[in-house]
Amino acid sequence: MTRAIHFDGITADSHEVEAVAEDGVLVLVRGGSREVIAPSELKLIDEDSRTLTLARSGVAGWRLSLEKPIDEAARALLPRADRYGRWIDRVGLGRATAALTGIAAVVLFVGYSAPAWLAPLVPESWERNLGTALVGDFGDNACRDPAAKNALAKMARRIEPRAPVPISMTLIDVGIFNAAALPGGQIVIFDGALEETRNPDAMAGVLAHEIAHVRRRHVTQALIRELGIGALIRLFAGGVGANAEQLVSLSYTRANEAEADADAIAALDRASIDPRPTGALFKQLDEQDGDLDAVEWLNSHPRSKARARLFAASYKPGRAYLPSLAPAEYRVIRQACPDKRDREKEADKAD
Repeated sequence: MTRAIHFDGITADSHEVEAVAEDGVLVLVRGGSREVIAPSELKLIDEDSRTLTLARSGVAGWRLSLEKPIDEAARALLPRADRYGRWIDRVGLGRATAALTGIAAVVLFVGYSAPAWLAPLVPESWERNLGTALVGDFGDNACRDPAAKNALAKMARRIEPRAPVPISMTLIDVGIFNAAALPGGQIVIFDGALEETRNPDAMAGVLAHEIAHVRRRHVTQALIRELGIGALIRLFAGGVGANAEQLVSLSYTRANEAEADADAIAALDRASIDPRPTGALFKQLDEQDGDLDAVEWLNSHPRSKARARLFAASYKPGRAYLPSLAPAEYRVIRQACPDKRDREKEADKAD
C-alpha cells in the first residue's frame, strides 16, 4: 500500500487514502469506501523527490498525491514522465540511441555512395554540352595552338589508347599550377603547370590522373555531391549559373583520388612511361608549402608525400621505358601560350 492525499474534484476537502494495485487497476481505500481507477485515466502532473501527483481524465479538480516510496505494484500502473520524448521513453534511451545511430549511418552511407551510382545515369551528351560551355568561359585565356593541341592529343593516346569518351584538352594561359577534369571529357591544363613541369613524363602522369577522373565519371560524382542532383539537372539545363573556375576547384573524395592515382600508375605502366618523374613532381609540390604556384593544385588535390612514394615505387628496374613525347613535341606544348613563348625560348637557351 501507498499513502496518498486525494482531492475528489467535487468538494474542496482533502482525504488521506491508501493506493493499492489490484488486478491491473488502482484502488483508493478510505475507511470502508473504495474507488477503482483504470490506469488509462491517470495523467502525471508533477513529480519530485517526495511525492508524485496525478490528475484523472474527465474529472476537473481531481488530484492524487502519492507519498514516496511508492509500492512497486502500484508504481507499475502509473504513468511516467516523458524524459526524452514519448517514443524514446517507450522504447528506452539505449534502444532509441542505437536506432538513431543506425538511421544516421544509413543516411551518411546513401549520401556518400549515391553519387557513384547516380553519375552513370547522367547522359554523356549533357556532360559534353556543359564541358564545352565551361571551356568557353576561359575565353581569350585559352591557348589555341593546333600543333600543341595535336601534341597533347598524342600524349593522351599514349596514356589511354581506348578512352571510353573522347578526351579534349585545352591549355589555359593562367600562371598557376593546376590541371583539372571538367564534364564531358574536357581537361584543362594551366600554363603554370607547364612552366613547373619540364619533363614530359611528369606531365603524362598528371594527365593520366585527370583522364582517370574522366573515365570513372568522378567529375559528375563531385557535382552531385556538392550541388545535389536537382541543382545538377538545372545546371545541365542551363538553369543554374556556374563557371569554369568553380568546377576546376571541385574536390573529389579520397577514394576517388586513390582510384585516379592507381589508374594513372597502371596507364603509365601500359604505355611504358617512366613513373618516377611524376613522383618527383608530386614530392616537389608537397614541399612547396605556401608557394602560390602550388596552392591551387594542393587545394583541389590530395596533399601527401605518400602519393609521390606510390608513383616512385611503381618504377620497374630494367624496364625499357619510352618517353611520352619527343622533347621537340613537348616544347611545342610549353610554348603554346603566346605571351610565354619568348620566355620559354630564353629558358631553353639557358638550359
